[in-house]
Amino acid sequence: MIEKTRAVVRKYGPQVTTAVMTLPLALAARAQATDPFDAAVDTITTKVEAYGGALVGLAAVAVVFLVGVKYVKKIPRAS
Repeated sequence: MIEKTRAVVRKYGPQVTTAVMTLPLALAARAQATDPFDAAVDTITTKVEAYGGALVGLAAVAVVFLVGVKYVKKIPRAS
């Protein structure tokens, strides 16, 4: 039984070793080709570019509104 196992290892050993040694390289190449982190960063960048200007405008309107409320409070009998 041991002799049969040794014969199989001698016959197929180099092929299996080559396949096992090249498998991590193939997986690494595939992982680099479809990186989910890069896709997520691209999505976030697109959303920030789309909504960034609107958020800055909304913040400016809020500041103007709060300053206006401050001066309206100073007017006698305004409320």
